[in-house]
Amino acid sequence: MKILLVIPSLPLGGAERVMSVLANKFVALNHDVHLVLLAKDEIFYSLDKRIVVHQLGFENKGKLSKIISEVKTYFRLRKLIKNENPDVVLSFMVKYNIFTIMASAFLKTKVFVSDRCNPNKKIPFLRNFLRDRLYKRATGVIAQTQLAKSVLSKSTKHQNIKVIHNPLKQMEIKPYLNREKIILNVGRLAPEKGQLKLIEEFCKIEQTGWKLMILGDGPLYADLQARIKELNAQSKVILEGAVSDVESYLQRASLFVFSSFSEGFPNALAEAMCSGLPCISFDCEAGPNEIITNGENGILVPVGDFETLRKELEGLINSSEDRERLAVAALKTNEDLAIDKITQEYLSFFKS
Repeated sequence: MKILLVIPSLPLGGAERVMSVLANKFVALNHDVHLVLLAKDEIFYSLDKRIVVHQLGFENKGKLSKIISEVKTYFRLRKLIKNENPDVVLSFMVKYNIFTIMASAFLKTKVFVSDRCNPNKKIPFLRNFLRDRLYKRATGVIAQTQLAKSVLSKSTKHQNIKVIHNPLKQMEIKPYLNREKIILNVGRLAPEKGQLKLIEEFCKIEQTGWKLMILGDGPLYADLQARIKELNAQSKVILEGAVSDVESYLQRASLFVFSSFSEGFPNALAEAMCSGLPCISFDCEAGPNEIITNGENGILVPVGDFETLRKELEGLINSSEDRERLAVAALKTNEDLAIDKITQEYLSFFKS
């Protein structure tokens, strides 16, 4: 198949990682893959050289300039779809899904779209209005979770919605007994990720030698640094910033804590489980409860209940037996989210 993938850009991010993984796997299976980046920006993820990358040059340099650039980008995308005549177009993220559906109107191209955020997250009125009406024109809709499918079915009335979880690459599993006393958190440093309160609660725990290591960057970086200094916790709370090799940190850590309030599908949590880490997570509306069975392969805590989160952390810090039991059970996530399995689900949906 000729597959044309549409996304605004490829910086560090969950949707971007999934798009890059799918692009690489599709081309590895000998499909003709074209990756369309609406904006000209740096590409964070490694791409197979056989992937044809199109950068359409959208720029936001002021209100009027943005509108003009959006119109130009719209016609460039439409022309590209018309000229390449792909068998399938796959677009990520609500705004760009709407854009892609409009750009492909009357071209008789199969268009599949996928939202990548919490399905109950409020979006601007016009975007919500257009999504509910234009998604009907898509050949199919891909939801990350059962909740997302339920919400989209109700709002768009689309009859062809399929739940496909995010793919995860197979990781080298380091024996659990050889790991360090590191509690890992991965995510954008933003209010909805809960890292500020997580740091404060971690500092209340009486423990010897354990460190909280946070991977990611974002608008709260300076605030988190300042709070760590106020708590005199520089030796036990470490902000690593954005890193390209998350896997090496997952292999070192002994615990993973996910303090996010809102998710579409928690890639970071899933990767931690696949690497054999015992995980504690807030039970967000979408995602965690579809990969964690509380008490069996991880621990779920009511969203925002940091006191319980701290107590669960303390319990696992003090019990190597519980940590190892959860770690072994978490590894089974590898089977459910394996790249080969998820890629075939996409391809089967495209062909159905």
